[in-house]
Amino acid sequence: MNYLPSIPIDDLPWSCEAEQSVLGALLIDNDAYNVVRLLLREESFWHPPHRQVFGAMQQLLRAGKPADVVTVFDALGAERAELVGGLKYLNELALCVPSARNVSQYAQIVGDKALRREILGAVDGALGVVQDSVSADEALDRVQTLLSRIKRVNPGADPRTIGELMAARVAHWERLEAGDEAPGISTGLAPLDEALDGGLKPGKVIVLAARPSVGKTSLATQILLHIGAQGKRGLMCSQEMTAGELMDRAASHLGAIRMDHLAAGRLAPDDWARVAELADRTASMPVYIDDQPALSLLDIRAKARHVQRQGGLGLLVVDYLQLCSSAAGTDKRHHQIEQISRGIKALAKELGVCVLLLSQLNRSSEGGEPELQHLKESGSIEEDADVAILLHPMGHEPDGSMLVLAKVAKNRGGRRGRLALSFDGRTQRWEPSVGNVSRRGAVA
Repeated sequence: MNYLPSIPIDDLPWSCEAEQSVLGALLIDNDAYNVVRLLLREESFWHPPHRQVFGAMQQLLRAGKPADVVTVFDALGAERAELVGGLKYLNELALCVPSARNVSQYAQIVGDKALRREILGAVDGALGVVQDSVSADEALDRVQTLLSRIKRVNPGADPRTIGELMAARVAHWERLEAGDEAPGISTGLAPLDEALDGGLKPGKVIVLAARPSVGKTSLATQILLHIGAQGKRGLMCSQEMTAGELMDRAASHLGAIRMDHLAAGRLAPDDWARVAELADRTASMPVYIDDQPALSLLDIRAKARHVQRQGGLGLLVVDYLQLCSSAAGTDKRHHQIEQISRGIKALAKELGVCVLLLSQLNRSSEGGEPELQHLKESGSIEEDADVAILLHPMGHEPDGSMLVLAKVAKNRGGRRGRLALSFDGRTQRWEPSVGNVSRRGAVA
């Protein structure tokens, strides 16, 4: 381990006795590895010879072979075996513990010391970041990133065989079939859930794009409110509308109250009854709204992490990409958008959250049906998105609602297609539509 340059080696936390006891327990009882693998990885051992021995034992055990003094010596090879002390030291390890009964306690000590070293390493790295000539905001984000990477060892940290993975996946399919597990978080719109193979999924970036006034913010808000009603935590970063304006839309949607009544303050007695009811409904809804304008990627990361610390984050809505600011102010705008788009994809994977990223379409899309190349300012949006949904007005329904084509133009690993949605701007409500949005040559 080459980190911690400013901390003397003698001051680093590690326990020679605990490391020896773990290795000795494994040598006398290979079944103890089932416990140790959940708590330790090779890098958890500070003493280089111990790390080498554990690596050789792990290689043997994962291959289904016995790991004893002789086989570990052979796996190390003559040169490495001599560096760790040879057969003599391996025999001493095997004799240092009477049984493997307490291996979990030994492993916990080793893991605790390793975690403390990682924390010290992050702190040491943070000192270097603070001394660099970066902005204070960027320094804070780098330090938070350093600390966020520190995690205790878990089973998922180790490579697993295809047999283990398949067994886990079969169990997942069984839970899905039994209804004990959902394939994703429902958006509240059945055709959209079907297009997304079950709904919103962690780590995915869904781009929702349209020209102004087509309703992309309203649709995103409805989805956010729906996941909140399911008890899932969501965050909306609104850079265009104020929190008050979003509350008007939320009240219109949840209470079926006309937007013009809310805007003009002309609420009828029935409207006030609905307001009282929706106030109760939203009191404990885990949905967060932030209306700070011109957000940088650092801002978005900080806000998402803040909400996630409250107990997880199911959906992050960014409204909208082209309003984000960039620290690279001298770069051309499309380069800035590329950096922000890629950063949001990295954030989705890092936090394990679905991101609904709203985007503008350029003016050339007004001449006909939108395509991916109409995404405004950067082709990287198309590259970084797991799913791209383009909204396009197609006329009006008999009740006066807008008939909207929701074109799934990109769906990584899933189906593309065309959905018919109905948007009633009077009450900010989206519904599936039976309207015709097909065209010759459409992708099915």
